[in-house]
Amino acid sequence: MLPRENIGKERIGGSILSVDLDLTHPLTFGYRDSSIPIYKNNNVFINKTKNDYSSVAIYSKIPHIDGYVSKKNIEDNIMGSSSLIVSGLKSGRVIIFADNPNFRGTWYGTNKLFLNAIFLGKNISVPK
Repeated sequence: MLPRENIGKERIGGSILSVDLDLTHPLTFGYRDSSIPIYKNNNVFINKTKNDYSSVAIYSKIPHIDGYVSKKNIEDNIMGSSSLIVSGLKSGRVIIFADNPNFRGTWYGTNKLFLNAIFLGKNISVPK
């Protein structure tokens, strides 16, 4: 455990990170570039799923673009984790965002992911 005076440096207050999109997934409909920037301002990390189809956006190998993120967070939490996954739940599905795709209405690069989740989500089947 970190000493109390060092806990703040492990928080992510606002950083821009790169994710790699699965352009074959319905949630990425309308995207042309497989790498997009996302805004992260939390310490929510989602493990990459065993089912490759379910991990829609995975943090890039070199994810840091701008802002402060500790080296420990990048190495231990961000690298290899997902920013967006789709998971089956009973007869439906759950779409999970680790990052806010509509942050204060100023981050337009990920709004389309959110809208695709709303409009296309009910048509996505998650393979078992």
